[in-house]
Amino acid sequence: MKIILLVFLIGTTLARDESFFAQLRNSDFGKTIIQTLQVQLSQEHAADTVVHLLKQMKDDLNNEQRVEDDEINGQLKTCQDASSAASAVLTIAKERKATSEERLPLLQQEQNDKKQQLFDKQGEEQRNLDRISVLQEARNLLRQEFEQRRDELVGLVSALQEAKKILSQGIGALKKNSFVELKNHHQNFLKNYPNKKGFHSMVEVLLTVLQEESTQENAAQKVVKIIDTLVDSIFQVQKEEMKADDARELDFLTQKERLLLANRRLSGSVADLNAANERIGQKILEIKNDIAIQDSIIFNKSTEQTDWDQTCNDTEKAHRLQTEQRNAQLAIIVECIDIFETRFDMETKSYIQRLRF
Repeated sequence: MKIILLVFLIGTTLARDESFFAQLRNSDFGKTIIQTLQVQLSQEHAADTVVHLLKQMKDDLNNEQRVEDDEINGQLKTCQDASSAASAVLTIAKERKATSEERLPLLQQEQNDKKQQLFDKQGEEQRNLDRISVLQEARNLLRQEFEQRRDELVGLVSALQEAKKILSQGIGALKKNSFVELKNHHQNFLKNYPNKKGFHSMVEVLLTVLQEESTQENAAQKVVKIIDTLVDSIFQVQKEEMKADDARELDFLTQKERLLLANRRLSGSVADLNAANERIGQKILEIKNDIAIQDSIIFNKSTEQTDWDQTCNDTEKAHRLQTEQRNAQLAIIVECIDIFETRFDMETKSYIQRLRF
């Protein structure tokens, strides 16, 4: 009975620890803790080493809290004393704001004009790039078709020359296996070029003629001559297609260069407009910043005590939330220390290492 109770307590504790580590995945800090533990455990560090690291993290958090407490106390004293220096600059701030507000619309109109010019130039530049893209796509397609056609013609020439070789060997000796070799060669060609129906039909006719024993030698000689003529014709077709492709390439390059030249000229105009627009934008930004600063000064000085009190309240609230968050992080570290000091085992180690986000 005691053993059963002990097993139950161990299982309950293990389940609670696993639930604790699983919940750590719900926060960034918890993920950091898990990753730190996984790194340490993957390096086969002892539990004492992990505990030492966790205690160091705990000390660091406590030190951070003490430093922040000192800083917040100084900030609160500053905002509480600031109300006594408010009224001296209120008039100057209003005059400076009025001057900036007079200049702002003029600069904004100038900037809009530059932006429109820039938009027009960039649009023209993009249209040229689009034209180049269309030309390139069309050229690539034509080039692909040309190369496919060229490869097919090369394959046809190779096949015809191989057939000629087989027939030439069979003419003199009237080898019985010449026809078989030729037929096998045709079957191999069929596998490589299944779509050349016209060529295959011609070869079927020639093979039929060659099978007639009475005319086999004469037919073979005629077929060789026909093959020579076909090869010459294919070479001529290749030559004409290469000339046509060269002409297409030259036309493409000419059009592309014309558009690139136009874009190089446009790039100069775009660069000038960008520089001018940046200068005007910087002036506008400076004026807007100055207006915002003066608004801030006027508002702060006009609502003196209320604003500073609000600042103090916001500072205290932010500090309180940060403290609560740090306390929660400390609680996580303390729990991890307790686990590694009192009940860390191989099952816990394995579970931590298996955790994923």
